[in-house]
Amino acid sequence: MNKIEFEKIFNKYKLNRIWTLLEPKLKNSIHITPNKTKEKLIDLGKSKIGGSPDLPKELDWFEYKQKPMSFLAQINLKEVSEFDIDNKLPKKGILYFFYDAEQETWGFEPKDKDGSKVFYFNGEISDLERKEKPNSLDEYSYFNSCSISFASSIDMPDYQSSLMEGISLEDEEEGNYENLIEEIYEDEIFKLLGHSNNVQGGMELECELVTNGINCGGPSGYQNPKRKELEKNINLWHLLFQMDSSDEIGTMWGDCGRIFYWIRENDLKEENFENSWAILQCY
Repeated sequence: MNKIEFEKIFNKYKLNRIWTLLEPKLKNSIHITPNKTKEKLIDLGKSKIGGSPDLPKELDWFEYKQKPMSFLAQINLKEVSEFDIDNKLPKKGILYFFYDAEQETWGFEPKDKDGSKVFYFNGEISDLERKEKPNSLDEYSYFNSCSISFASSIDMPDYQSSLMEGISLEDEEEGNYENLIEEIYEDEIFKLLGHSNNVQGGMELECELVTNGINCGGPSGYQNPKRKELEKNINLWHLLFQMDSSDEIGTMWGDCGRIFYWIRENDLKEENFENSWAILQCY
């Protein structure tokens, strides 16, 4: 969906006032459509969700607490380059996303860092091999393999985003806004970049606090004296990857939730993907 189409829908729901406030906050994104298929039909090094990762031969399947992690996706960046309107991502290489197979990593504690993994490989496809599923990885933590198709799109910030503070909806606008969201977004949303489709509250502030050593598992974290200074940095956090719950893929994040991988602007520019931060939100 492009900006003109967005504006037409806002006008349709009589949300012209909100459109004026939201338009400067729009972001380009790369929407992902998973297509369930047999693992053997996906070429080595191609973008995929689920199944087994194509990792460098010298690397083993990533682990957390001495247990194999769930493999979420690998994104071949050559395949997404034409859809990366703002040139945010490297032009080549592969991004891999792994997550705690036990789903005990929610992302609100500093110690959660090792419960997720983003690995960037910038070598030759010939150096890769498809890893076999570890015997100790439970079936519910190993997902159906899917090929991927990509499309450029434009995203607006979620109403619960940390970036939406100061924008409030009037009574009549609230219902119209909910209807608008239902029309624009599908039930399952997979994407790179853009704005997150939150299940709970905004995450930009949470990312900034927790990566500065502040536990955000309760209200005390948000009352920390450092918040006022750290809050200035929420615009520096960008969504890197969003993965939804899906019956077809076999993913269920908590109670029909989503996993979000975030990264600071400088780390994105410098390709320091290992500094990403993952948050799980569910209903």
